[in-house]
Amino acid sequence: MDVRLFSVAASLLLSVFVFFLPDIPNDDSYTYIRTAEIFLEQGLGAAINNYTWAGYPVLIALVSMLGIPLFTAAYIVNGLFHALLVYSFISIIKLLDDSKEIVWLGALTILVFPELNEYREMVIRDIGFWGLSIFGLWQFLLFYQDRELKRGLFFCLALGAALIFRIEAILYLALTPLCLLFDSHREAHENRRDTLRLFGVVAAFGIGTSMLLLVAGVNIFALMLEFVSVYQPFLVNAINPSEAQVAAMGNAIFGDYASIFSRQYVTAVVAFGLLVVLFVSVFYAISGPYFWLLVYGWFRKYLALDNKKLVPVFCFLLINALILLVFLYITRYLEARYAIILALMVAVQVPFVVKHIIDSIRDSQSQLFGTYFLILFFFFCAIDGYISFGEYRDWLLDAAEYVDVNAGPDAAVISNNHTIAYFSGKVDDYDQVVRNLTEFEVLEANPGDLIAVEMFYEMMVFVNDPAISPYLEQIAAFPSDADPRAAIYRRVNPPQ
Repeated sequence: MDVRLFSVAASLLLSVFVFFLPDIPNDDSYTYIRTAEIFLEQGLGAAINNYTWAGYPVLIALVSMLGIPLFTAAYIVNGLFHALLVYSFISIIKLLDDSKEIVWLGALTILVFPELNEYREMVIRDIGFWGLSIFGLWQFLLFYQDRELKRGLFFCLALGAALIFRIEAILYLALTPLCLLFDSHREAHENRRDTLRLFGVVAAFGIGTSMLLLVAGVNIFALMLEFVSVYQPFLVNAINPSEAQVAAMGNAIFGDYASIFSRQYVTAVVAFGLLVVLFVSVFYAISGPYFWLLVYGWFRKYLALDNKKLVPVFCFLLINALILLVFLYITRYLEARYAIILALMVAVQVPFVVKHIIDSIRDSQSQLFGTYFLILFFFFCAIDGYISFGEYRDWLLDAAEYVDVNAGPDAAVISNNHTIAYFSGKVDDYDQVVRNLTEFEVLEANPGDLIAVEMFYEMMVFVNDPAISPYLEQIAAFPSDADPRAAIYRRVNPPQ
């Protein structure tokens, strides 16, 4: 049996397993589900108006038209794309080394990849992007090896489809063909010719797709500009921060007194601090077990770095690193999932390191210990990837149920939590709720309206503010009054 087919079946079963684990949807999911609802009710234009890059929600909506609830449809979509990622990753390993042992280790590597598999339970567009991007990389590796134009076309189709999920796909599509120029197995003129051929395919594909979308009423270039414009304020602040921003950062970093003398160092401190954020995000994306295994492999010279087919893999890694660096320095934040492509490129080395470890302990006195260590290592990775040890926040569902039962027919509901807003069924724009409520929202509410608040430090300060507290009457707290993680208030008029 083909290892890849076995692994795809295992991946699908694992997705089903994760689907039935009790958990609360991630915050991003509500945006996608609401956009899918709008697409079903009002069409594509309205969906794009609600969420500019609406390809993923539209795909969820289309699957749901089979009579499947939207959240279930989202998990089905993600499960299929995760299976595609598994198949493509193992195919890349097989292309680098088709020995049976390495291929099986590649399958094990991707199926228990800790950080990657934590996202199986989330409704996020990234999974589709990852699956199609890794499939595209596999096709490009085949083109890199054989120079068959159909492989180049599949590469374009895969990255074009990935563009539906994330705009970054355009960088992989535009920059990856340059890898051909570095193929030392062929003459330079052949590399230049094939690079131009592939760029021609990319250009033809891009123009053709854009024309088809225009006919369908979708201006992809306008959508790109609108999507990128969201980051314009971040870019302006990053390049030319105001004196007030510099002063605020100086006070936060050095304190009120020291900032007077150290304010000129703020930019340098922030720059180095962001590099730390980048390193930590990449570390989490690779995951601790794989990171330290690869560090061990580096020192023991177990990494398979001399394979010429790795050039496109390094290219994907560098493109993702460039994206991370630019994004981090513009927005000042970064999530580990943004570095998953980089992590997958690094994880390509895991099967080779493990194979070297197995070979080194074979017929040695440490064979038994080494075998148990590897079994424990991969078992730990599986537990880390599939079992959540975090607190199950069922109190949010209890709060949502309370709001559903106790909100009067004419009462509006205001909340700062997506889960309460969605599962109560009382907030139409449940995807638009913001984390921090404002004084305006409370004071503009009508007496009798319910205000459901997820309680964290800022909200505790807010509800106890003398300007706000007279207008709020607490009527319930979850999980208990002694431990109010969520509180339900009724809007009242203060006594005269």
